[in-house]
Amino acid sequence: MYSAKTEELSVVNARESKRSVYRPTTRGLCIVMVCTDMSEAEQVARRLLELNSGCLVTYRRAEDLLCNSPTGRVALIILATEEKPSVLTRTLKWLGHRWPGCPITVVGEAGSTDSEMAARQGGALYLTRPVAAKEWTALFAHVLGSVSRIDQREAPR
Repeated sequence: MYSAKTEELSVVNARESKRSVYRPTTRGLCIVMVCTDMSEAEQVARRLLELNSGCLVTYRRAEDLLCNSPTGRVALIILATEEKPSVLTRTLKWLGHRWPGCPITVVGEAGSTDSEMAARQGGALYLTRPVAAKEWTALFAHVLGSVSRIDQREAPR
């Protein structure tokens, strides 16, 4: 599990739980990442640390997210697994129902047209591996900036 000394950023690895049910709790914004390769999660954690904002919660499989979703406010969902397009379509439908309006990004291989089409038809952004650090930073800055603008509009005056 990664953690920073600031209260602004924390990374929760839901894979490390020994309990059969584990519901990650976060106080602020949460970025959820489902990934099979922990090096991708490390790269995302480094980019979030640079922005000093949010919390990263990682899962190994989409089913783990379905059973143990975080209780905090989810600002972004990243799917970086090698799921079949039919499974990806089903997962995107569930995520859209569970977190309506939450941006979803799918990370896949270049040339994987079926997965890319499933992602785009499900309303997700599709990034190809390897994702450059600048791409992650731009994505997080955009998503976290959008959430902060929404919060300011909804705040009582």
